[in-house]
Order: sequence, then structure tokens, then C-alpha cells
Amino acid sequence: MKIIQKKYLIIFILLLAIGLFSGFSIWFLSPQMKQARQLKKGIENFNQTLKAAEKKYANDTYGGITPEETYQLFLEALKKQDIDLASKYFILDKQEEYKNLFTQIKNSGQWDKMMADLLAPKNAKGRMEDNGEYKIEILTQNNELIASIVIKKPVLTMGTEQREISNLWKIIQF
Repeated sequence: MKIIQKKYLIIFILLLAIGLFSGFSIWFLSPQMKQARQLKKGIENFNQTLKAAEKKYANDTYGGITPEETYQLFLEALKKQDIDLASKYFILDKQEEYKNLFTQIKNSGQWDKMMADLLAPKNAKGRMEDNGEYKIEILTQNNELIASIVIKKPVLTMGTEQREISNLWKIIQF
């Protein structure tokens, strides 16, 4: 009788273990759990990216506390023909691109024309947009658009999540 009870106990434990393992496997491999793991991984990646971006921008001191101040600092650098300094007022990812653009403008002999347009106060019209961007349009005497400059506080976007990563305004488009 004891041998039969041990067999049933062993079978019961074995079936219980198989049932628990099967239930756990089905739960663990369910679409909801896969989605939850992907979401968790996405959040971890976003937080790592956010920390890295915040660290980069924490060391960046170029920009103003208002969009107008950033634009004035940028213009002062251009007046001195200091392309390296002027490019530092752009968001970090675009600095090299605009450094090359201003170098090309200077080398093409168009620098003085660009500066005349940028420095004529009656040519510049700035306004705050609903999306938090400050847009400055540089117009000719005939109200034709020459350039559009967009200034914004740098943000990191991941899906629908957006976080500011700096208190300084940076040029995001020229």
C-alpha cells in the first residue's frame, strides 16, 4: 500500500510540476507579456538615451535663456565671422552641418550679402509658434522670404514622450 501511495504522490507532484511549468510558459509567452517586456525595454532605452542627451547638453553652455537672446548671440558670432562659435548655437546634432554651410557661404563670396540680410532689423520678423518653437523669418524689401530660423529648447522624443533636455534655446533650423 505504501508503494502505491508513493507512486500516486510522485505522479501527483510530476503532474503538478508539468502543470505549473505549462501555465508559466503560456503566461510568459503570451502576447501581453511580450508586449510588456518590449515596453519595459523601450522605457529603459529611452531613459538611457535621455540621460546621455542630458549629459551632453549639461556641458553645452552656448545658447540664451530666451530665443531672442540665442539669435542675438548667433548674430554676434556671425558678425565676427566666427563660424565655429556661430555653429555652437545650433542643436548639437546639427552643429557640424551648419558649420559646413557657413564655410561654403563664406568661400562662395556670399557672406556679406547674407549678413546684410540678417542684420537689417526691418527684415526679421519673429513669433512664437504653438509647438514651442520660435520662428524668425528674414524677408527682402519686397516681403520675399530669404531665410527661416527656428529656435527651440532641445527635446528628446521617443514615441509620444517628449522631454526638454536643456534650459537653453538652440537653433534647430536655418
